[in-house]
Amino acid sequence: MRLDEIDTPALLLDLDAVEDNIATMQHLLEGTGVRLRPHFKTPKCPHVARMQLEAGAIGITVAKLGEAEVLADAGLGPLLVANQVVGAPKLARLVSLLRRGVDITVAVESEYHVRELAAAARGGGVRAAAVIEVDAGMRRCGTANPAVTVRLARMLMDEGIEFRGIMGYEGHMYGQPEAAARERLIREALDVVRQHVEALAEAGMPPSIVSTSGTASVPIAAGAGFVTELQAGTYVFNDLHNEAFIPGRFRFALTLLTTITSVKERYAVADCGLKSLTNEFGAPVSPDGRLRASRLSEEHAIIVGDGVSGLRPGDRVELIPSHGDTTLNLHDVYYVRRGGEVVDTWPIEAARRFR
Repeated sequence: MRLDEIDTPALLLDLDAVEDNIATMQHLLEGTGVRLRPHFKTPKCPHVARMQLEAGAIGITVAKLGEAEVLADAGLGPLLVANQVVGAPKLARLVSLLRRGVDITVAVESEYHVRELAAAARGGGVRAAAVIEVDAGMRRCGTANPAVTVRLARMLMDEGIEFRGIMGYEGHMYGQPEAAARERLIREALDVVRQHVEALAEAGMPPSIVSTSGTASVPIAAGAGFVTELQAGTYVFNDLHNEAFIPGRFRFALTLLTTITSVKERYAVADCGLKSLTNEFGAPVSPDGRLRASRLSEEHAIIVGDGVSGLRPGDRVELIPSHGDTTLNLHDVYYVRRGGEVVDTWPIEAARRFR
């Protein structure tokens, strides 16, 4: 199938770029002793997760049980739910996965989580495994200090839950546009995680897993000396937001193909909008940078830039999302391309699996 045969708006996935990005990340980690457990929030597609595992990833990170269920059904893992599993419906689903023999670890951050997880595991006749999330400065979830982490680790073991380690995320660094200040935030966050690692070791409970960091932090976190694995996810497709923080490392693999429906004097209109493309981190732009979607309504995009003068109704243009994760979550399929040919279609099976 040729690109001009696809109805729009449609998500294109450049397979050559995906392969290059996977290889680049694995190369970045060579010789560091740090392994990769890539986050599934970016691809949401078992085909991509399988490629990452075959390239050397030690497992897959997910945010929600729905994503874990998709991967389990595809026979992929082991899995880390980098989130707290709260409430009877979700705990029942977790127990169901454990009964199936899925190797799945969940995050806890309080005695409440430990008690609920232990009760669900006992009631289901399974053994659960957990990491403790520590607050590395993001002020979202996580234990406040090493003493709390040590106490929770003891509680996990007392309750019959396998204590596997800790995780921390320095996502607040994305709010810092200045490179040197951003690096300081990353190093400060990693130092917080290190303090929890040392406290656990002194208490006789050294963590086997120390999991941190998104794509932009990888070059620093990989050399920290105590981190065992990284949860980077965006690298596999890249997007404009990620490129601003770690430029030139990864290729843009994900684009939205859209059709020009109207051309005015200073702008054009395309058939995509907020129901097929997101703009929370800025305007999507064309690969050559000559067009950008300056405004999105539900089903229309206002296209501006010095490339508008050459557009005609019916023309196709590609746009790179500012945030690929939220854009792809609106779609059900990738049109997988090599060059100008569509070689396959891959279902985005975990799209909108937000439970």
